[in-house]
Amino acid sequence: MGTRLRLGSSLIFTAAMVALAACGQNAATAENANTADTTTSAADAAAVPETANTTAANEAAPPAVADAAPAKVQTVAAQTVTALPLKRGYYVASDTPCSQASNATTTLLRREGIGGARDFCEFKKIEQTGPNTYRVTEACGDLQDSAPPETSTSIYTLTGDTAFTAKSEHGWERSARYCAQSSMPPDWRANDISDVTG
Repeated sequence: MGTRLRLGSSLIFTAAMVALAACGQNAATAENANTADTTTSAADAAAVPETANTTAANEAAPPAVADAAPAKVQTVAAQTVTALPLKRGYYVASDTPCSQASNATTTLLRREGIGGARDFCEFKKIEQTGPNTYRVTEACGDLQDSAPPETSTSIYTLTGDTAFTAKSEHGWERSARYCAQSSMPPDWRANDISDVTG
């Protein structure tokens, strides 16, 4: 019986020691955690004023973008002019030699408009929209038809004062260049066009 008592006491003592050791480890862990929390809090507290100062500095200084002046967009307003700056006279399709001109390839640029053997377009309004571009409102009619002229808009792009490309809002396009009357076929050379081109 004495041996059992000693053995039991020894087991109780060992269990008590293990429990105490565990308690000590938990206490140390808790203490370390508290220390870490305290350290972190102190570091956070030290960082707060710096963040506040940075924010205040940013609010005090206006953003660089606000100081930049807005970019100005250059817009060119269309300017009404009295005539296209082209030499008046005969214009022949760009792909046709002047000496081989025909009714189908020739137009006559007059003071008030442009036309061929069968049709005529009277310039109603001419607006310069660029260095060499013009928006022309023209009333075009068939010379052999009594129907009233139809008004439409064409864009004329000039090459100097002796060539142009015209694009109609209806989709047709033509390119022509000036031909001196003396370079035209005989039928055109004999015509007096001074009354409409002068």
